[in-house]
Amino acid sequence: MKKLILSTLLATLMMAVLPLAVQAGSFNHNLEKKYHAKYRHKHYHSFKVALWGDEFYSDDVATKDLMAHQTIASMNKHHLSFTIFVGDTKNGHSLCTDTAIGQDIVDVFNQLRAPTLYSVGDNEWTDCHRISNGSYDPLERLDYLRSVFFDKNTSQGIHPINVKRQGQLGEAYSENSRFVKNNVEFVALHIPGSNSNLVVTNKQCTKKSNRTQTDCNDASAEYMMRNDKNKEWLEDAFAEARDKHYAGVLIAIQADIFSPFELSGGRYKDDFLPQLDENNGYADFFHTLMAETKSYEGQVLLVHGDSHYFKFDKPMFNEDGRLTSNFSRVEVFGSKDNSWVEMTVNPNSENVFSFKPVILK
Repeated sequence: MKKLILSTLLATLMMAVLPLAVQAGSFNHNLEKKYHAKYRHKHYHSFKVALWGDEFYSDDVATKDLMAHQTIASMNKHHLSFTIFVGDTKNGHSLCTDTAIGQDIVDVFNQLRAPTLYSVGDNEWTDCHRISNGSYDPLERLDYLRSVFFDKNTSQGIHPINVKRQGQLGEAYSENSRFVKNNVEFVALHIPGSNSNLVVTNKQCTKKSNRTQTDCNDASAEYMMRNDKNKEWLEDAFAEARDKHYAGVLIAIQADIFSPFELSGGRYKDDFLPQLDENNGYADFFHTLMAETKSYEGQVLLVHGDSHYFKFDKPMFNEDGRLTSNFSRVEVFGSKDNSWVEMTVNPNSENVFSFKPVILK
């Protein structure tokens, strides 16, 4: 009898508690469901992007036009959401005319079906002081580039996409831009070769040039101001990425900040890091990039040109000597090759970014 009464009491208690347990379980499940709906990336589709730069170098006009046509035709055959051009629209020993660094390149971008995010290179302005380039004032050439390519809140091309710009349209730092597609952020920073226009030696000042010391001082002053803006733009981009839980951040620049160092066998720590001092125009950028990458959970990809040698690697290390797992870089093909890189962006995948070289013969 006592057992029957005890069983009845336990059954009654379970019937009373069970609805509460079910409600609590449903509540936790709903919270988890809401969390994953907000932060998981399953509902974002993958897409294709072309990476290219250091193009149009040939001194022979016919050859130059043929190579440009072949590259454009190849890209137009692929289903690209957009392209990223990492600078150097001409070679380093030809005249920096309005046509060469302006309208000719506008015409190229306008032949592409996909829009283009453009990160400015050194051959378009930094090196225009060279005698072979026409002894132009690089700062005047930079003003011209800004007025031609960055005077709207849109990318390049006949089917542009909207972008955020750092500076007033067509003015200083308007070339720094960014946008988001399918939970991945794309950032263009103005970091060109030739030490990012920082002049620290007499050789850098006067080699192949008629520049005066005043000209070189002005160049370094320009670098200092743009360097601060670059750091600010990069930090803002990562702050947005962390706040909105983007799956990845891509940074497009022109300069190969790792050249000429071999980074394996301890040389990253012994050779590369020690030379990132006040005379290195890329030191602040790299230190900022490293700090932001290591405080961000998503994938980070640096895309650049400059050294004319296609590569994909992971050239950032932690203090314990292990690779920084969420950082990678791609260098695009160079001047002798008009090949390009097809990048697949999949916000649902662990690595987010994957690559396939498109070789044109």
